[in-house]
Amino acid sequence: MKKLLFALISALVPCVLWAQSHTKPDIPDGFASFVARVATAWKLPGMVVVVVKDGQTVFLHGYGKTSLDEQGIPVDENTQFVIASTSKAFTSALLATVIDEGKLHWGDTVVNHLPDFKLFDPWVTQNFLVRDIMVHKTGFNAYAADDLPAFGYDRDELLKLYRHIKPTYSFRTTYAYNNSLFTISARLIEKYTGKSWDDALIERIFTPLEMKNSTTGNKAFFTSPTLARGYRLFKEADTLRVTLRTDLEGAFTWLSAIAPAGFVMSTGADMANWLKMLLGKGMYHGKQIISERNFNYLITPQTITGSDSVTLNNYAQGWTIEQGAQGRLIRHTGLAYGYTSLVCVVPELNMGFAVLTTNGTTNNPHYAIGRQLIDMYRGKNDKDWQKYYWDDYMKPATPRTPAPKTDSLPPLDKGSYVGFFDGGAFGYARVYMRNDTLRFALKKVDSPLRHKSGNTFTFNVEGGGRFDLNFFMDENKKRVVSLSFDIGDPIEPFIKKE
Repeated sequence: MKKLLFALISALVPCVLWAQSHTKPDIPDGFASFVARVATAWKLPGMVVVVVKDGQTVFLHGYGKTSLDEQGIPVDENTQFVIASTSKAFTSALLATVIDEGKLHWGDTVVNHLPDFKLFDPWVTQNFLVRDIMVHKTGFNAYAADDLPAFGYDRDELLKLYRHIKPTYSFRTTYAYNNSLFTISARLIEKYTGKSWDDALIERIFTPLEMKNSTTGNKAFFTSPTLARGYRLFKEADTLRVTLRTDLEGAFTWLSAIAPAGFVMSTGADMANWLKMLLGKGMYHGKQIISERNFNYLITPQTITGSDSVTLNNYAQGWTIEQGAQGRLIRHTGLAYGYTSLVCVVPELNMGFAVLTTNGTTNNPHYAIGRQLIDMYRGKNDKDWQKYYWDDYMKPATPRTPAPKTDSLPPLDKGSYVGFFDGGAFGYARVYMRNDTLRFALKKVDSPLRHKSGNTFTFNVEGGGRFDLNFFMDENKKRVVSLSFDIGDPIEPFIKKE
């Protein structure tokens, strides 16, 4: 009898252990209702939230509709979103697969692989390493070259223009966020894979991760039947209003030029697989997509971005690394043309999540969801993160102190400014008269010039904002000889052709 009992117990124990090891982790109680509360409060047109815990998808839910008109359908796990700057981590992961093959290394100089690569400072050009490309301390001002796509410059042209942009900071000294430099990583990827960035991403990341409904905006922005429409969010007194973004051509122009930094399109279901690979340190379903060594390098802090008494933030290769009260968070946000996103991995909890929305104005609802989830898993329920981020967003703006008035110096006769100006790699600019109004034309830009003071005017770029344009005189101040404008950092002057 004892032998029979022992045999039964021995047979049952493996079954019990198997069942325990395959028990699906739970999502914390109250999380689903919290997310619904956030979606309602922020009037989110569309959202998908996915949570992966201990290698399994424990929460995947869509909210709202793909658009607010009659064509809109309920958002689900296969609805596509532009994930904006959370695309950066895909580009860094893709580059890591090339480095895994030994075709280049993080410590290589870029110019040894791309002989036509050049920055304004020759010393920086010769010492600019692969690991410098994506960590935001090149010397450029924040978003310096990011305005160029709005002028009409494409990705290939951007690579030729960096050498003409004067940096604000010394190399490797100052954090200044920049999108366009991710195009350099894309060029390296394209050289050593023999494919476009878009196709290499599909082959090396999306396909092995079974991200069947993920693509790039270059391929599907105008044709995808499942892409949710992007919206703007506005504050109105103590409430919010959302409006549809209709500037699709402008969105495509800008996003396609800096696509390696912001033009991945993905879904909740596919982002679950991405999170599983991240939590697996480069491994997915038993296959090493990125070597653990290079995966660890991707999330190694490189640039201090900010700190306070509780939290230290660093930038790594396409990721922000936050060390603070909630532990170590490997995260990144995205915001572009009606789309916002947050992707985060919490190694301490073996948990990751993604929040993708069509609220293209703020990441506050994303952080509310993410930080509440982390607290729930950690057994902390003493803070309402929805209230925290709502109050922060809705607080009245600090009144601006009016700039002191200065006497405006008169301009020259309008005809003095008219002419063609040679900008070298930037192309030709034209200053001309139309209906007695001075205008500035360059690439896609054709804007009235509004006088500011002396020989300084302003012009507008659709999707880029307002810029100062400065005309320069010869030594005797008898004639205009050049013009220039700032794109975060100043560019070399355009020389007037006689």
